[in-house]
Amino acid sequence: MNTAAMCGPQAPISAARRTSVVVCSAATEVVDAPPAPAAVEGPKGGVAKLSFQRGSVHKVRRVLDIIRGRTYEDALLMMEYMPYRACEKIIKLLVSAAANAKNNNGALKSKLYVAEAFANGGPALKRMRPRAQGRGVTILKPTFHAAIRVAEKL
Repeated sequence: MNTAAMCGPQAPISAARRTSVVVCSAATEVVDAPPAPAAVEGPKGGVAKLSFQRGSVHKVRRVLDIIRGRTYEDALLMMEYMPYRACEKIIKLLVSAAANAKNNNGALKSKLYVAEAFANGGPALKRMRPRAQGRGVTILKPTFHAAIRVAEKL
């Protein structure tokens, strides 16, 4: 054996130090696993996501902060009368999340509340605008990603 090829100052193990691996008989026995508990049904709910939508994430978060934690009907009613353009997109998103909860999980719309609502910034569309003396200025048109999760109150 070539000891120069070994990593570090290790010497080869002598035959006297070699031991065989002893496997415990308990480790080789096949034991029946206890049956898995039945799937516990949690609160029914639905999720809706909106991606690459034009608009400022700050303006969308302003609306989402108001409706987070409110009932589905209360949130819809509030957004109908808010003066923000972001409400139109969020209303569609909220209605879609409630429809997903009803159709996919059998939730009742009257028991739903906004469990989670958040918005993250997306990539900005970059456009050029001509300026004086042959220069150009970059115009950034922001986008956002939003998600709303509704759940049934227990």
